[in-house]
Amino acid sequence: MRAVHLISACALACLLMETAHAADNGVYAGFSLGQSTTDFPDDVGSFFDDKDTAFKLVVGLRPMDWWAVEVAYVDLGEVTQRQDIAELSGFKLEQAGFGAFGLLLYDISMVDLFARAGLVRWDADLSANTFAGTLRASESGTDIAWGVGAQLRFGSLAARLEYERYEIDETDGLIGKPDLFSVGLTWTFF
Repeated sequence: MRAVHLISACALACLLMETAHAADNGVYAGFSLGQSTTDFPDDVGSFFDDKDTAFKLVVGLRPMDWWAVEVAYVDLGEVTQRQDIAELSGFKLEQAGFGAFGLLLYDISMVDLFARAGLVRWDADLSANTFAGTLRASESGTDIAWGVGAQLRFGSLAARLEYERYEIDETDGLIGKPDLFSVGLTWTFF
């Protein structure tokens, strides 16, 4: 009798593990929150607070266990002047964009490791109050973005940890390329 219970328990555990292992494919949406960093050249970098809170909204389709496509809106926050520097009053750089990405996924039980690559259509708005008046400038463009991450799946819910790099080249080296470290959740609808 004990052997029957042991075999039944093992069979049930195998079925549950197989269910937990299978990715929940379909249409999903999610939200991530994190910290963006925009680097500056060493000679001017000490004047700016180059880190800010950032967020991302994402909608995707995962038709197979090993690949997905996503569209996302990302707000990379603001780069501002450090409070203890008085040379440029009111300096602010805001960066945001829309992106389309392909994801390659490798699943290990309930965990997916993934790499992403795609294009981002970005906008950057700069304003600074100087002794000569207010300076305003805007730039936009389309550039490559890429990233890596991992997600832990709980059925239709997944918790993500990811790093992304936005290869924005329009600033002629004056402002570095923004990075984003974020944590988030996605929910697969169908």
